[in-house]
Amino acid sequence: INVDGTELEVVDVHLHTGKTGDLNPDGKAFIISVLPDFTVLYYPAVTSASTNPWSPHLGIKSQTEWAGVDHGVLLAAYTHHTTGFMTNKGVDEILRDPRNRNDDGSPWAWGMASINFDDFTDPGVAEARLNALASYFEQRRERFIGIKLAHAHQAVTFDDPDYLGVYDIAATHQVPVLLHTGSTPFPNAANLPEFYDPDGLETTIIAYDGEHGHPRVEFVLSHVGRADMRAVESALRLAQTYDNVWLELSALGGPVEIGLDGQPVEATEAQYFYVLEQILARGIVDKAIYASDGPQSSGKVKIYLEEIVGAMKGLDYSLDEIAQVLAGNFYRCYGLSSRR
Repeated sequence: INVDGTELEVVDVHLHTGKTGDLNPDGKAFIISVLPDFTVLYYPAVTSASTNPWSPHLGIKSQTEWAGVDHGVLLAAYTHHTTGFMTNKGVDEILRDPRNRNDDGSPWAWGMASINFDDFTDPGVAEARLNALASYFEQRRERFIGIKLAHAHQAVTFDDPDYLGVYDIAATHQVPVLLHTGSTPFPNAANLPEFYDPDGLETTIIAYDGEHGHPRVEFVLSHVGRADMRAVESALRLAQTYDNVWLELSALGGPVEIGLDGQPVEATEAQYFYVLEQILARGIVDKAIYASDGPQSSGKVKIYLEEIVGAMKGLDYSLDEIAQVLAGNFYRCYGLSSRR
């Protein structure tokens, strides 16, 4: 992307792919309910095209190219009770496709694997699924660079000890864990702070800091606690306090809905203004990682990137700081090297 005459690399670390039929019916109904009336008729066809990476014009790869995004990260998701699902195998098939290449020969996209937490505490289930998760880093490490979890969508609290085995895999294979934080508008989600406020993750962050009994794990807090100021403050505090905590900036285009006192608030300003201002004020620009949570709709990847860059410029981020957020911090967190 061109910023004030300088070409900057962009990595979008939060992109969803799949098929329209893999969407949860309640989640699909919610999406349709917030669409403009004139677009509803076209929703199935447009969604099928936009979530298919290779669809011309509307596909994710075309959307990222149009936006000026150099690389993407495609997420597996076992969130079938709320939004829908995309399996690890499905993501791997996309990543192995010969079209997953940029002109310089580098991958257009990498992937993050996830895990199904349904019936996880039944005998033998956790071991089998954890072994399956680990296999993506043992056998496909060049394609899979991290783990994606969504506690609010998967109805698991951040401090539940039955699910800590995921972090052991992350530690063993040295892959970061991206975690949904903040409330979600989708039906059937566990929209209570214990499921989305990363304050409940603090004990685990300390345990996996490389100094308290476990190898180090990098924790990437997706959405920076979106919509609930209590969760936002927790995310900012954790990133400011712990070296192994990062902030991922996707889905911050809406306003705050819940204040620090836990009560509903009336707000209209996009939340990214406050988050980016606080990141700069607290001196943690080197912890911020760009992402869009796209594609959602045609042009969303491009529009969101322009909004975030515009907000950083308005807050007097330096060109070097903008470059860190758009790509540099991603490469440091995920242990990869840019070809630029």
